[in-house]
Amino acid sequence: MNRRMMEKALSQIDDRFVQESLEKITAENKGKSKAGKYEAPGSGDLGRKFLILVLAACLVFALAAVAYAANVWGIREMFRTELRELPEAVVEDIQVHTETAAAEDWSARVTESYCDGSKILMTVAVSGGDRYVLAPTDLDPQSGVSFIGLSGTQTLEEYAREQGKELLFVGASLMTQKQNEDLGIFTESQNHRSTSPTEMVILVESDRSNADPVESAVCRVYAVKEDGTMENLEIPFTLGAASIQGEGVYVPTDPDAIPGITVGNATVTKTSLGVTVRYQETITDQKAAYNIMKTESPELPDLMGGTVQNDDGSWETILTMGQGEIPNQLTIRYYDWDEVYIGEIQFQKQ
Repeated sequence: MNRRMMEKALSQIDDRFVQESLEKITAENKGKSKAGKYEAPGSGDLGRKFLILVLAACLVFALAAVAYAANVWGIREMFRTELRELPEAVVEDIQVHTETAAAEDWSARVTESYCDGSKILMTVAVSGGDRYVLAPTDLDPQSGVSFIGLSGTQTLEEYAREQGKELLFVGASLMTQKQNEDLGIFTESQNHRSTSPTEMVILVESDRSNADPVESAVCRVYAVKEDGTMENLEIPFTLGAASIQGEGVYVPTDPDAIPGITVGNATVTKTSLGVTVRYQETITDQKAAYNIMKTESPELPDLMGGTVQNDDGSWETILTMGQGEIPNQLTIRYYDWDEVYIGEIQFQKQ
């Protein structure tokens, strides 16, 4: 289900029709004539049925909205905790989920996902139930409670004991040997948000080197108990492909403009998440190539990413989330580890 489905569905109901139906039923309840101001004789039953359908639809969507509001930390909200926000347009391609899995005393639910040729984004809501206080896996019992959004100087262990609960350190991932191959995942990161001491939302951001479309994935939610034992939950869920809003092939005017590398043609694709740029690199001088620290594009602000080595040994630069329209000329500027400008590659659209 798309995040905007509810509001779109409700927006299709003209307020005038709802008001007319309300007036019809009000008139009937007061014993007035059925031939009201907006009503033809004999249409009273139709008016009642229409209003019942409208109210039923509103009830269904209201319940869905309440259920969704219980998970206010979706993909876009989790990104707002970082230094940048996702474009508003990405909401159209975010899928809402209800797939769940449960262990004996804790559970997890995939809540949202986004997928295009360069990234998979997913949020997972984890509940510790009545037994566990939840914390990210990079913490330990002696970490402070501020890491899970609480004030005070207590450690996680002290707080859990005070509440009569145990600690459970949780994380989530799409990375397995099979899925790395099937989905083309080469790197992944997590962002945790405690919505209460016993509830947590995890944003998983997986970068893809394989742009082939995919339809499903399995989220692995893992939990480490205080005694060091681990439990895993596997949650299969579907993936909806983001729509492609533009694409093109670009040719470098000087493939050897940057010392240490030779670049190939670039493919540029735009989705609601932003613009992705991909091109092959051949290393001609390893020392010079390793001196490259970052790239940027004046035509596509916020373009970010790096170079990954494929299974066949070749190198590919994958830059994602650039903002703006696909340009006719693309410039990639290179900088060293001291952020000193090295040079730039100019690409021309074919």
